[in-house]
Amino acid sequence: MATDLDELLLSFDASAYSVRLVKGICNVVPFAQPITPWNSLVAGLTVLDEDAKKPVLDAAQKIAKDEDMQQALWAITALDSADSGIGVFSGAASAWKMYQAKDTEERINALETDTQQAVDAVVKALAIAYVIHKLYDGDIGDKIAQFRKSESGQAMMFYYAAIEVGLPFTDNALSGGASFLTSLFDKYGPDQQTKLAAITGEEEAAAAMGVLQQLTGPLATMVDMASQHLTPIATTVTEYLPKAMSVGDKAAGVAATGADLLPVYRFLGGRLVAEEVLKRALALKAETVSASNPASTEIKFTRSKDDLPDAPIAKRGGCFGFFIALFAVGFSSVGAAGWWM
Repeated sequence: MATDLDELLLSFDASAYSVRLVKGICNVVPFAQPITPWNSLVAGLTVLDEDAKKPVLDAAQKIAKDEDMQQALWAITALDSADSGIGVFSGAASAWKMYQAKDTEERINALETDTQQAVDAVVKALAIAYVIHKLYDGDIGDKIAQFRKSESGQAMMFYYAAIEVGLPFTDNALSGGASFLTSLFDKYGPDQQTKLAAITGEEEAAAAMGVLQQLTGPLATMVDMASQHLTPIATTVTEYLPKAMSVGDKAAGVAATGADLLPVYRFLGGRLVAEEVLKRALALKAETVSASNPASTEIKFTRSKDDLPDAPIAKRGGCFGFFIALFAVGFSSVGAAGWWM
């Protein structure tokens, strides 16, 4: 079953708590890059190239169905429900709880006292690395450079550094820096790579680990920067988390599906894939534009069949149940065959 990229994007309008949380965090941290508001391929294409026409949109929608794009979408859909739904509690909620710990020794020993939080941080880092591996062309350095250049990639790195590492492991991160992340990934990475390999195959999992190893340095830098602003970040989390949980409590089956009540990775991951899809579609346009002479094109004042359509409207109802259910039983219970379809 293919993931509809536009459907994923449409589920995160400006009122969504995940969108508001990311926006709120970016607003309280001086170096954080704000996310440009758009939640459809049409709207995103207009932002990137206001003169783009419908053939570019058609190309983008076709590219979104490519195997690598679908595999990246599979991974980001699963990020918010990793390890049998533990993502519900080892995301923003538990990160904030650990940050609030009054006992300094407890916070210093957080890596040892809350193993699941550490494991979940590694799961998410490895999944992000897998997305980078599938989404971009070139060697590992090129792939990471493209990811870091992306607006959504920057936001994802910052969110991970602040929420998955900075808040729960404050003292570890401040005292250890890059060595702390390295020790975290070294300790729990091999087991998570094995679980990922059971789904994607050993070669793909090894490639993701290779990306993660080179991503550690940039992530550590981001953790250092985020750690200087944890108080306003924690305040922002407390502003949106209770509201999201209140809404989630009214939705039947939320706890059972293992869906994160703040599915930030689905929001940022969908945007990340959409940016790359649109970039590739625009590149195809650039390759063919020389075959025509724009100067000789007649200026029209009516809408033509090549003009972009209006942005779609989000459908009501649930989404991504299949993927969340897939991860509700954990990485290891899924066979490699048919893993992303």
